[in-house]
Amino acid sequence: MRHLIALLIKYVLLATIFLAILPLFFQVSSAELLFFSLLMTLITYTLGDVYMLPRFGNFSATVADFVLVFIAVWVGIGINRGELTTIWSAAFFSSLLVAIGEAVFHAYMDKNVLRHRDEQTNDQAVTIRELQTEMAEELDVRTAQNKDKHRG
Repeated sequence: MRHLIALLIKYVLLATIFLAILPLFFQVSSAELLFFSLLMTLITYTLGDVYMLPRFGNFSATVADFVLVFIAVWVGIGINRGELTTIWSAAFFSSLLVAIGEAVFHAYMDKNVLRHRDEQTNDQAVTIRELQTEMAEELDVRTAQNKDKHRG
């Protein structure tokens, strides 16, 4: 349920940004932008939020989302729709706004969605630690054997 709410928040974020920015640069329908937002939500959520955020942190995941949205807008929306500077501007401004929104969204993900998984992992780690063996006092077996020979 937490992932579903997070996906819905991310979809609203991306759809709002794409519907506000991309029509300024291209003649694109709302249906295309809503579908593009859904596609980008699924891709960026899987790669940026679920995979990269827990492993590399907020900054790396935000940069990855920026690059992903930039390339997707460039190739998916901008191709054959205008001049190179127009495509670059649309891709840059939309990915910049997405990156700003993603930085805040990553804080939400870290606090509400990913923390629950960390708590489960910590419970399992405690169980594993309880099963560890103890270490002996001697670090080297040969020196311990030599001491025993000299004593007896």
